[in-house]
Formats: sequence, C-alpha cells, structure tokens
Amino acid sequence: MKRTTKEKDKPLSKYPAVINDISFWLPSENYTENDFYDLVRTIGGDLVEKVDLIDKFEHPKTHKTSHCYRITYRHMERTLSQSEVRRVHQAVQEAAVRLLAVEGRF
Repeated sequence: MKRTTKEKDKPLSKYPAVINDISFWLPSENYTENDFYDLVRTIGGDLVEKVDLIDKFEHPKTHKTSHCYRITYRHMERTLSQSEVRRVHQAVQEAAVRLLAVEGRF
C-alpha cells in the first residue's frame, strides 16, 4: 500500500499499556459515540492510545441500551501506574455521567 504525504507514523511506545473498560446505559436521546470518544481524548489527552466499543447490549424488558468501551492508556516515556490511570478513568466516568447524561454501570 502506498503512503500519502498526509499520513504520519505515530511512534510506538515500548512501555506497557493499562487497559480499563467502562460500561453505561445510554440516555434515551442525544447520544453519539463520537461525543464519548471526544470526551475520553479531552480528559485523557496523550495518555489515551485507543478507545474501542467492545459490546452493545439491549435489555430485553426495559429496551435500554448499554455500551461497553475498552480504553487503552499508555505513556510514551514511562510505565503508567494503575492509580494514575484510575484517576483519569474515574474523571472519564464522572464526565460521561455529567456531560453525556449516561447512567454508569461502574
């Protein structure tokens, strides 16, 4: 595959990733996945390597929908501690509830 001049190689970190999942019930309206991705990147900044939607579930009785995302955290120059990632992840959880009106399952 030929590369274009717009493509840039992102350097790879030699340090291990810390992976945390987040699950929540979606609000009845006005939720988009891109809003969640933007929120995670705004809060986590360069520590967020990747955000993946890994599961969707619809409750058979209430018909509420739940999403589960896997967030991969990694630093380019050092190993992240679980407590350091926990602070960022908790901030993501709190902001998702406050700004996106989701109902946390954490």
